[in-house]
Amino acid sequence: MKKSNTIIEGKNVKVGDLLVNRLIPTEDITGVGPFLLLDHVYPVDYAQGGALGSFMREHPHRGLVAFNYVIRGEVEHFDSMGNHEIAVQGGAHWLSAGSGVIHHKRVSAHLMQTGGTIHAIHFWINIPAGQKGDLPKYKVLEPGVFPAADLPDNGGVIRVLLGNPGTIESPVESLSGAFLYRVTLNARSEFRITVGDEMKSAVFVPDNEVIINGDPAVASRLLVLEDNSGEILLRNPGISKADAFILGGPEPIEPIFVQGPFAMNSQKEIADAYNDFFAGKYGTIPNLKKGINSSHRQISIVFFD
Repeated sequence: MKKSNTIIEGKNVKVGDLLVNRLIPTEDITGVGPFLLLDHVYPVDYAQGGALGSFMREHPHRGLVAFNYVIRGEVEHFDSMGNHEIAVQGGAHWLSAGSGVIHHKRVSAHLMQTGGTIHAIHFWINIPAGQKGDLPKYKVLEPGVFPAADLPDNGGVIRVLLGNPGTIESPVESLSGAFLYRVTLNARSEFRITVGDEMKSAVFVPDNEVIINGDPAVASRLLVLEDNSGEILLRNPGISKADAFILGGPEPIEPIFVQGPFAMNSQKEIADAYNDFFAGKYGTIPNLKKGINSSHRQISIVFFD
């Protein structure tokens, strides 16, 4: 059985207008396999007709996949390829930045009009060196896209967001071998899963307590697992459903340099990414509505560094 290595509490940071818990990276853990960043967007309630706020102001990326999963609410996406989509509860935005793209995310205008709750998790995932120069790609993913299976003994449900835990496989391109599973445990239930010995893995708990290999994890905690083989045992001790997100994958085989919103393989490539951005090579967002701050040259540096 895997033994828990580190329980990460994270730290509060502002992302646009929202307060989030940044769990990766930390001073001690720079990533989990190909996962370079994990931000937990705390649940926020919006009154009907509230002011339209920013979730992630307009900013660039290169060399990584940005994956935003919506636990509750709706998140609206714009990018310099001309995409404008809304991911709803249980859905996601998948953006492979490749050689460079600018995007913007916010709580959807529809949710602000009707009122509701936003609760989400945001990941950066490394792209292998040979694919960092590819053209950027984007998909909005409806909840039904992700395959699901019932757990044994009425234990709950597993949804495969990325990767393949066995007989079911996500249709979403992983690029780096990353896996991400949402396990929803029924009251007083448990579930075992095996992760290959070539994988680094961790478990994120967004709200209700889950016990992971004997160690309790409460709301907005990440458990990074010590060894690279064996079982992960999840147990819900409570009388309400509880979620756990299992994430990980193989360690990158090349050096990774993350600075600002870029993930490259050398400091020179980081400098090139900034220079190309300032030269306007990532384009502009054509359909970003008036009133949203689009000063991306300033925000991209101050906001992510």
